[in-house]
Amino acid sequence: MVGPGDRNMNWIQNILVGFLFFGALFLVGYFTIVSESGPFAQPGKRMVFYFDHADGIKEGSRVTVLGVPSGSVTGVDLVTVNGRGDVVEPDSPDRIRQIVAVTIELKKQVVFYENYRIAIKNESLLSGKVVSVDPGSSSTQEGENPQQITVFSVDSAVLSSTGQSALEYRLTSSSDQFVDLKGESSGDPIAGFSELIAENRADLRRTVQNVAEITDKINRGDGTIGKLINDQELHNNATTLVTEAQVVVREVRESLEDTREQAPVTSFVRAALTAF
Repeated sequence: MVGPGDRNMNWIQNILVGFLFFGALFLVGYFTIVSESGPFAQPGKRMVFYFDHADGIKEGSRVTVLGVPSGSVTGVDLVTVNGRGDVVEPDSPDRIRQIVAVTIELKKQVVFYENYRIAIKNESLLSGKVVSVDPGSSSTQEGENPQQITVFSVDSAVLSSTGQSALEYRLTSSSDQFVDLKGESSGDPIAGFSELIAENRADLRRTVQNVAEITDKINRGDGTIGKLINDQELHNNATTLVTEAQVVVREVRESLEDTREQAPVTSFVRAALTAF
């Protein structure tokens, strides 16, 4: 028979379980919807960086500021530039080449100086590429005083209201008003290794030939190493030498152990003679 006390205990337990369930549901909803990565996250600032090569950067790649994760890549586009590096229309007579415009969204306010550095890097051999940003500083070890620069940035909410991308919004803005941020690529390590091999192909071929000649001599029994490997008498002598060395080491160890065991007796005799 269930008493009133048991009913009250069950009621309290049900309330606690309900609180835990809805609390966990609230936390999951916050981190998936309201947090920085969710659809209702606080909009950040969008900026445009220019690179000679995308080098594996794509939409969704991470952006770090001084090593701190601070945003992500929202777009990668090709743009045409003239001899001064200004973006022009693709059919402009002043065009000379194409570069890559990488649009990013930063969640944190960043102040840029003239000695800024932006680079595409590998965090590790197995991880993807990231856009690494060093905004620079107003003072350097050389005693220079880099000045703060005005860079293009626009709120994501403004872009949503205009229906433009950050790159389109930038191209419609005054070119003299902002300093275009240009980055550098770290290069593909695999491609660099392949290029190194191609440049030293003759030396590598010569090295492989030398190794092949050495192994052939060893197989024929030429030289000291070849004789040690192929001459049975030398092999037996080497084995005998190693065996004798092991015997000598064992005898030395036994002598040291005997000396250690006799040390207390010797100390006692010396003390007794000293007393008389």
